[in-house]
Amino acid sequence: MIGALYLSVYNTFQLTGWAYLFFLTWSHILEERSLEGLWERTELPLKLFQTAMMIEVCHCLVGLVRSSPVTTAMQIVSRVFIVWLMLDQVPDTRTGPGILFCLAAWPLAEMVRYLYYLANAVGWVPYVLTWARYSFFLVLYPVGVLGETLSCYYALPYCREKRPLDVTLPNVVNFTFNTYYVLIGIMLLYVPGLPVMYRYMLSQRRKVLGAAAKAKSE
Repeated sequence: MIGALYLSVYNTFQLTGWAYLFFLTWSHILEERSLEGLWERTELPLKLFQTAMMIEVCHCLVGLVRSSPVTTAMQIVSRVFIVWLMLDQVPDTRTGPGILFCLAAWPLAEMVRYLYYLANAVGWVPYVLTWARYSFFLVLYPVGVLGETLSCYYALPYCREKRPLDVTLPNVVNFTFNTYYVLIGIMLLYVPGLPVMYRYMLSQRRKVLGAAAKAKSE
């Protein structure tokens, strides 16, 4: 009972936050017709609600939800990386197309997801909401990945010249970190990673929508 109440409060918190981000993003685009100032307008709520999602890995680990902790962590960590290490640290990413793709895909996907979770909590999930939960990703997931990849790409010149996050030798732990080459590696990882995650989500879609359609017809 306590766990269900906690999840309802958490899901309401996130639904409200991502709906607010959706509003901020599109009101800025429609008013300004420019990406200038979009990061400044969305920075605080984006950092808050995206970072708060990291607790969902704990939800998986302690059994509050049935999702895979590994899959959940992969999806959340990649976004946290973009928010805190790309958009926050590299000014060039804030006016590139990556931020627009991310803020077009992330809020809409999360609004549907958290609304679906809340409907599950009260025991009534309309089929249209189930369909949206397991269908919107067909477009939104690639759009979000494109936004993340473009954010990394637009950060490359700045990171090669300014080296804002680099760790150079010598140092106490004898460790080196070159942001420019790490970003190239991350971009390359999206090539095999996207199909793997997409196939996994497609299998989940077939399973859930198949069961939902069967239940609806009975």
